[in-house]
Amino acid sequence: MTRKVIDAMNNDVNVTKPLPPAVVEKRFGRRLEQAENACMKRGISYLKNWEIMKKYGNTPVRYFVASHSHGAMMCLVLKAGSSTWDNFFWRIRAPDESRNSNFWAKATSSNAEAFRALSREKKMEILQDENAVRLMNVRHPLARMISGWGDKFTKQFYYDVLFKRYPGMLKYPNKHKNWKGWPEDGRFMEFADYARYMADYGTRSLRNLDEHFLPMLKRCDPCYFPFNYITKLETFATDAAWIVDNKLNVTIDTITSQNVFRKTEDPAALIKKYFSQLEPNVIERILSIYKVDMETFGYTFNITTLTAGGWEEGI
Repeated sequence: MTRKVIDAMNNDVNVTKPLPPAVVEKRFGRRLEQAENACMKRGISYLKNWEIMKKYGNTPVRYFVASHSHGAMMCLVLKAGSSTWDNFFWRIRAPDESRNSNFWAKATSSNAEAFRALSREKKMEILQDENAVRLMNVRHPLARMISGWGDKFTKQFYYDVLFKRYPGMLKYPNKHKNWKGWPEDGRFMEFADYARYMADYGTRSLRNLDEHFLPMLKRCDPCYFPFNYITKLETFATDAAWIVDNKLNVTIDTITSQNVFRKTEDPAALIKKYFSQLEPNVIERILSIYKVDMETFGYTFNITTLTAGGWEEGI
């Protein structure tokens, strides 16, 4: 491994030392087994669906990025490291175009345009090649929810879109109508109030939720697409380093230039901090929204102790 790969691993919030490549590879295998078992529990023959798609099915269009020259394709889950992976694919797919830019929106538009322009034959090559890299990224659903709230209720314009698109949120305490400028705490709705909205409206219909808060399976479902690697944001450094070192002919600099290998707050502590603000019946209804996500990707949450898990070494 390169020195930068090792440094990146040491910066992972959940890794104190680099893991042997064989350990990381086995972890990827266990994640696929977890997803397979969840598909069977849902009554879905994922193997049959994969074979149909690889042989006859329509190729994916939305949410995917690809680099045909690297034999790689990825379905991007929002609020689970998608901007980082978007940038990564931009840099390996179009190094000259991306060399002098760090603007994330440019990566998104460039990758989307390139994916639409990629012929069906080339997409099918990635689908059918046993050596191709087909990725999806995931994150603990409750941490995704917290991140979505923390991000989208502070961004200029986006919070306004949320209130206009989902007027039911106006029934809960908010600072949308009676605040000129930015709220003192930087957010237009408290976490506990948004959580109650999700519990009330999200359980009625997922149409009441913005795409940043939808279950991951609504965007990328391993029961219907032949992913061979599932990366977790909680173990991003080790996951990405293994993919880069063992599957793609690129250097780790491509990723570290985006400052993604950095220490972040312990996800278990983050979840406990915010979910301790909620009433048990609100937590239960939110968990019902993300139940299949958690089963599919091996995430856990103890409603009594408020302890979250699913990214321990080997998972």
